[in-house]
Amino acid sequence: MQTATNPENNRSFIDRIEEVAISVFLGVAIILVFAQVVARYAFDTGISWAPELVEYLFLWSVMIGASYGVKQGVHLGVDVLVAKLPETTRRQATLLAILISLSFTMGMAYLSVFYVYEAYKMELITVDLQIPQWIPHLALPLGFAMISIRFIQVGWRVMSGRQDKIAQSGEAASELRD
Repeated sequence: MQTATNPENNRSFIDRIEEVAISVFLGVAIILVFAQVVARYAFDTGISWAPELVEYLFLWSVMIGASYGVKQGVHLGVDVLVAKLPETTRRQATLLAILISLSFTMGMAYLSVFYVYEAYKMELITVDLQIPQWIPHLALPLGFAMISIRFIQVGWRVMSGRQDKIAQSGEAASELRD
């Protein structure tokens, strides 16, 4: 059974958008943190809005990165016991794990919509950036929705036999064989 497709050959437009967004958000955050350190220690001043912006950039990076991680199969997984199961049972256990994960991420997407909507209704403004708070917090419902879509994709690959586990790193399985 083929356990993973080559991610380099299977990259979609959405994958590239995720990669660029993560890189840009993390790059800008690192530059801001560096500038803040230099400003603070070299000039005894600071950039008042930088910490808040860095926080939101990391939020977006984490949510998009989690989605991308599900697609690439790089999340940590404890599959020592699952790897010992017969193929049919292993597939069923994997699908159960995907169903549980999907239920969680869809629930979080649903609930975070209300969180963002409440921030919108209350007209909350961020402390330093002075922008509506719902804008940076859109990362939550969008991110959880993206993660849910990725779990659906992984579930489809498992059901169709193109993949037999969620994480594709295989460290535990290869150590078990050795």
